Amino acid sequence: MGKLGEWLRTAREAKGLSLEDVERVTRIRVRSLAALERGDYEALTGGEPQVRGFLRRYAAFLGLSPEEAISRYEREVYGAIQEGSPVSPSAPKGTASFSEIDIAPRRLGVLPLLAGAGVLLLLGLIGWWFLFGFGTPISPTPTPVVSQAASVLPSPQAVAPSVEPAVTPTFPVAAGGGVTLTLEPLEHVWVRVTTDGLTAFEGLLSPDAPQTWTARELVVVETGNGAGVVAVVNGQEMGPLGGRGEVCVRGWGPRGEVDLPAGPLGGEGEAP
Repeated sequence: MGKLGEWLRTAREAKGLSLEDVERVTRIRVRSLAALERGDYEALTGGEPQVRGFLRRYAAFLGLSPEEAISRYEREVYGAIQEGSPVSPSAPKGTASFSEIDIAPRRLGVLPLLAGAGVLLLLGLIGWWFLFGFGTPISPTPTPVVSQAASVLPSPQAVAPSVEPAVTPTFPVAAGGGVTLTLEPLEHVWVRVTTDGLTAFEGLLSPDAPQTWTARELVVVETGNGAGVVAVVNGQEMGPLGGRGEVCVRGWGPRGEVDLPAGPLGGEGEAP
């Protein structure tokens, strides 16, 4: 279990709550909550946006800082990052940070060199004093030490970490073509489903009563409460359609999600 997941689980248990208790309020499924507490972010098929959204909602429910949750997530997944550096949202999990790989080992190598150079310089000055000084004030200069240390310090170009290309999740293309949409309502919610331009369903869906539709070219779902229903396309969960009370119009084709303009619902601009 990652440090972030342990942080969330400890806060939940301190409040005497089960995962089922959290699900009833946040509308985040138990399996997704368990994945967050395990640090198994790849189990959330909605990708990076879903992980961040669920973390913010879960932390806020527990009375924790959502921003602290995101910071812990980024440190756990991407490692320590220099201030102002952009974070690739899909960088591979477990990638070591700039400071962990390159800077720390080189710093450890510089310190013995500096210490050795200082000892040699001190011994040389003591010998010179015994041979020639005998009371003459000595004004040693640290220039040789600084020069030697500077020669072994790594340049920014030498320690720049390599950046692997971002991995984009693939859309689950059906073997026989077409697209299948399953809606899993989290509460009573009004939806309208259109398949290939024809209205296939318009009305209220009830919790724990999922329904499925299939289209050859395009399936579109409209709702006035995006947080009330979870979309599953070709067997892959896409997460809630939107936020609480958010009007959503989303569509999918055989090759993935299609950008659609937000239009009126129910034919008159509002859900019945």
